[in-house]
Amino acid sequence: MASQQPLPAKISKHEFDDLLAQYQPLVESVSAGKPAKDGQKTLVELDRYRYVEAPKCFRIDAPKRVMEHDDVKALVEWKLRHGKFRPSLMKLVLSNDSETVNGVIEDALKAYRDDTSDPSAAIAILSSLKGIGPATASLLLSVHDPDRVLFFSDEAFYWLCCGGKKDPIKYNKKEYAALGESAQQLMKRLGVRALDLEKVAYVAIRQAPAAGDSGQKSEETGRPEVRRARGGSSKKPSAAKEETPAKEEIPEKRKRSADEDTKVAAVPSRRSKRSRPELI
Repeated sequence: MASQQPLPAKISKHEFDDLLAQYQPLVESVSAGKPAKDGQKTLVELDRYRYVEAPKCFRIDAPKRVMEHDDVKALVEWKLRHGKFRPSLMKLVLSNDSETVNGVIEDALKAYRDDTSDPSAAIAILSSLKGIGPATASLLLSVHDPDRVLFFSDEAFYWLCCGGKKDPIKYNKKEYAALGESAQQLMKRLGVRALDLEKVAYVAIRQAPAAGDSGQKSEETGRPEVRRARGGSSKKPSAAKEETPAKEEIPEKRKRSADEDTKVAAVPSRRSKRSRPELI
């Protein structure tokens, strides 16, 4: 394995294809390290659904059927197993009623068809669902147009926008626009699909030497968010639209990071009177 993975601006088609070929062995290794519980699908099975079955079923130019609530659950389960685990995210997704999910997806796809050069309107509509922020919304849209829409994964952002460094991510519209612009440049230069670019970014970051991981910030989903006071914690919002996974590198009692796909920030162990909601 190379000591440093090639960066997007300089990567050749040969290097791109080499990293792409490493994806399947890598995800099988990750799957083996995270055995499925009884009744659960393995990560390899979920990965096949995300990259093969779902795009064939839902692609916007020739859909076999419409996406439903169970399909959203399967994609969210893949996201949680494939990347960082968010303890209460699935509960939020499950709390949406199926009729609402179907209607929101229909509206989002209509908006995307009206302006396929800019997925931002569709992302905003999908983000109205509980537990669905810009990152997961981009995942739902990606399986409908896997050639052009890139999933807003941590690895894709680190590789395409941060020079391979694990800088904090806010998951806001500005960042997704920057990610999309960088992705389009690389896709055009090498003639590759967004779906394959996502896999290559995953390999490039996951197999790169560990260095200077500065951690995550909360996702800005276009909803009210509670900012934490320095060294303290946030005020509990009234609605159950939140989640707080603890940072791996920081003791849980000192600081918590908010889930990338929640509508508001989460509730740590103590409350700070200085914290106030901020509209994004």
